[in-house]
Amino acid sequence: MPRRREGPHRDKKTSHFYFDESVGFGPDKRRVRFSLRTQDPVKAQFLWEREFRRQWDIYYGVVKPAKFTSSLFSAAGREYVDYARTVKRIREWETARERLNIVLDIIGNIDLQTFGPEHIKAIDAWLLAKGRSRTTVNHYFGLLKAFFNWAIRVGKYRGTNPILEVRPYIISQKRREYSPDELGRIIEAAGQVEARARKGAVVERNVQKIVFLLLYTGMRLGQLLSLRWDHVQGDMIVLPATETKQRREQTIPVSASVRAILDGLRDDRRKDGYVLPLVREGRKDPAWVYDALKKVREKSGVADFTFHGLRHTAATIMVTETLGRGVGLADIMGVLGHRKVETTLRYLHGDTERMRKAVEALEKATRK
Repeated sequence: MPRRREGPHRDKKTSHFYFDESVGFGPDKRRVRFSLRTQDPVKAQFLWEREFRRQWDIYYGVVKPAKFTSSLFSAAGREYVDYARTVKRIREWETARERLNIVLDIIGNIDLQTFGPEHIKAIDAWLLAKGRSRTTVNHYFGLLKAFFNWAIRVGKYRGTNPILEVRPYIISQKRREYSPDELGRIIEAAGQVEARARKGAVVERNVQKIVFLLLYTGMRLGQLLSLRWDHVQGDMIVLPATETKQRREQTIPVSASVRAILDGLRDDRRKDGYVLPLVREGRKDPAWVYDALKKVREKSGVADFTFHGLRHTAATIMVTETLGRGVGLADIMGVLGHRKVETTLRYLHGDTERMRKAVEALEKATRK
């Protein structure tokens, strides 16, 4: 095998990495170029290494190139999940498996080649009828787009990606944090839900603890649900690279309030190693979370409450109340697990009262 090139290339416009190599020698030499569909350099390097070996194995005749084969949705879905296990975080490929199973229930075990507009409409209508948000519907079709791209690449689907014709719903991207009054009502409502939860409602029985932990750590919900006791190291929570969006280790200090909650959970410590007792047969069911979420919304009166909104609230408080007062931007970025400054500064939400004070200060200074 020839000496390797420098690795994956990055598209300057989209920041996505792509594979671009010359394979073979002499007159048989050919250029292979396609997108690796990721902006993550670590993931791109892994995909490039694997594809580089595969392309030269094809050239030397070790393996044969993929040919078109008819495939049923169920079989192709299982193969895609097996592939996703190698390139995605645990929660991502588990979500892909769950959603592909739901799509299978909606459209039936059809041959991929017969997938068409009528199936797209059926999926869209079913999800909306079941109360799924438009954001969630967009995520489903984003998954299907990736699935069909994979199917085309491995020879299980012939033609252009059928999801390319799907126009995603336009969603307001305005970020939202909760006011002190809203936050108080959310915490109180979570306490009521937790106190009245039945034994089998595992999320509801711990919903106030979840609210406090998300608020005091700034973690994403998926990170908290996947948090294990071996991640709690002394006065720090150390999230491994496999559990972070940026694919690198993230460290979060443990405050006195977080320590008190963790000490209380240790009394109910489970053999599976998870901090929160939410796991059944190794799986976390998002339906449990959604049920608890609806009850907190109803009791608090905050109709647009989401668990991720607590992360926005925690980030906004850190940025607006501590930045420049002994706390640096790098410190806040470390807690939130952000790689780019621009991402963290999105949480610097404008506040009418603070804006008024700024204008008054400007007035006062110009009159001197």
